[in-house]
Amino acid sequence: MTYTLNDYTPLENLINKYERDGTFGDRKWQEQAKVSVVVTTYNQREQLRMQLLALCQQTYDPRNIEVVVVDDGGKRGSEGSLNMVAEMDFPFDVKYVWQPDSGFRAAKARNEAIKRATHEIIISIDSDMIMSHDYVEEVMKRHYAAQQMGISLITAQDRAFVEPEDMTDEYISERRLDEVEKSTSRRFGTKEDWRKPLYQITKRLKQIPDTFDDPSYTIGSSIPGGNCSFNKGDAFEAGLFDEDFKTYGKEDSEFGLRLYEHFNHKLGKKLFFVPVDVTAYHLEHGGRVDHTKQDKVRQFFFDKVAAARDKEVSSIPEVSVYIPCYNQERFIENAIRSVARQKFDTSKLEVVIGEDGSTDRTKEIISRLQDEYQGRLNIRIVNDGNNYGRAENTNRTIQQCRGKYIVQLDADDELLPEAVNTLYQQMQRDAGISLAFGDCIDRDVSTGKTKPHWSCNEFTPQWYRAEEGRTNQKIIMGILQEGMRIHHPRMFRRDAFLRTGGIDSSLENAIDYDLMMKIAEQGMPLHIKKPLYVYNINHGENTTSAGALQRANAKVVLNYSLNKGSRPRKEVYLVDEGKGKRRTKSYDLNNPLGRADILFETWKEQEGKKGTALYNGLIRELENVVSFFRWVTPKVGETALQRLLQLERDSVLGNYFAASYRHQEGRHMQALQAINRIKQKGSSARALERVINEALEGVATA
Repeated sequence: MTYTLNDYTPLENLINKYERDGTFGDRKWQEQAKVSVVVTTYNQREQLRMQLLALCQQTYDPRNIEVVVVDDGGKRGSEGSLNMVAEMDFPFDVKYVWQPDSGFRAAKARNEAIKRATHEIIISIDSDMIMSHDYVEEVMKRHYAAQQMGISLITAQDRAFVEPEDMTDEYISERRLDEVEKSTSRRFGTKEDWRKPLYQITKRLKQIPDTFDDPSYTIGSSIPGGNCSFNKGDAFEAGLFDEDFKTYGKEDSEFGLRLYEHFNHKLGKKLFFVPVDVTAYHLEHGGRVDHTKQDKVRQFFFDKVAAARDKEVSSIPEVSVYIPCYNQERFIENAIRSVARQKFDTSKLEVVIGEDGSTDRTKEIISRLQDEYQGRLNIRIVNDGNNYGRAENTNRTIQQCRGKYIVQLDADDELLPEAVNTLYQQMQRDAGISLAFGDCIDRDVSTGKTKPHWSCNEFTPQWYRAEEGRTNQKIIMGILQEGMRIHHPRMFRRDAFLRTGGIDSSLENAIDYDLMMKIAEQGMPLHIKKPLYVYNINHGENTTSAGALQRANAKVVLNYSLNKGSRPRKEVYLVDEGKGKRRTKSYDLNNPLGRADILFETWKEQEGKKGTALYNGLIRELENVVSFFRWVTPKVGETALQRLLQLERDSVLGNYFAASYRHQEGRHMQALQAINRIKQKGSSARALERVINEALEGVATA
């Protein structure tokens, strides 16, 4: 007897059909199968360079590839991997995600990369696993065919072991990796991957003999985290990699098993585990397995598997209403109750609240409402006690939404009873719509008076009929680039969001504009001319900040949209893990001062005064650029520093870095002058002052 629960023969048949009929003969199919390649690294500059070179040699169209390098706290400066990436040119978009070094955290590193990946399919690979030239294409053929069948996959690719000195740029650039001499794994003492014998016994996991006690375990735990692929939406649904794994090994097996069982057993949906006959070449390093450590990891793994199997999973809702929230004790109850009053089956509805570390009674109120609505309305909280700011909190909240459709509700506003059902029915009718939005009513909370909110005239069914034959994605994006048109309430497809990479985490406001622009790129927007939302005004706590800073950030969003596709993008994300207030920052490596330029130009045009929100935002941006680029591109850091000190001569951070720069250049007197402009010195400034004085004493003695 054999178990055939993972028989993916129909998928293989469809792939063979596409090979025969020419579907895979040109690159058109690849436009519908874009991929984010997550490359995990830690102080492996040379291995990463080779991996990036291998990615440049892929047979897959680079316009449909995004590479997300995630650095688990590797060194910064001239010897770091980030500096190398900053200096290289690529035919595809690159994101570089850096998280602080806090030990082995491959699980968290991969999660940080997945959260910032733009495309729906994720290939996860380590920097020392050099891809063969057809690697991406062979993996994506499986995912493309699976999309046509309406099923999901996890794939595992083959692995060969080679010595680092045997792998050369010539082998990579000439696409001759199969000629590299194979070696024995230093870690396992074998010449072939341990999965190969398993594939032979199980017909590549399609037929599991009954001698295997736990066929689901056999299939699911076979995933190699550094040489696999999966759907991003599936990963979010199952919970991403478990970040409790903080030593080498088993975080991938636990993820694969949990993903496999989450869909096949708990949700009753089909997800297949498919080995792919394409090779990544592992550059050998290290020594044999430490069995004492591995025994501890193995026991930890078994405990995690048992807990995951015992965990109950509710069915996937049709609609998620997300509420980003910070210190909204005055309004949050009305917002939640407005969801409970929807003329929509609440068993198909969930509320996901991004509680961003509130210091008032917000959490207490939410907890009370969870108890009140238990069994009638599923209310979940996304909260770890930290404050991430509006942009990142919104990303984190949406990523936790499970519904096919997602509705935005600000914590100080309310949905009218027909909102969800009206938008839902429109989205259900047309798969080409990426988002639907209605009209809203302004309510003055101080007087109770209401009036219609401004409503755009575009994107209604009547507008599309009148413009028939004259509308396309480019024209629609051009209209949206003229200004924000997509007002509350908004419903969008979850899978459309998962193809965006989320909101720019560095934005302080204009985040709705950023998100809607990105969602609109995935399909047509539809406007329903009907009041469906109450927008509370004049309470001093509105979540949408107005003013010059808002307009400046809108220009940042617009600039990103206008320049998209003009050249491969190269961005860096710095994950903030500080206590309490966390702000992940991002920078455009192709134009590091672009955001500062826009803020400065807007400030000069509209204000020109110090102490305003826009001015303070400009100063923060320049300080951040100086702080970061002194490690990566010192010339950029120096330019930003000069601009900062021209605006704010007494800037503490500016003078600290000026002193550091001048000291490194041997200009110790100028360094001393800069450090002396800091009136209240912290420990870092005092330490730098001592170093400068010691250097001056050394010069005087000499």
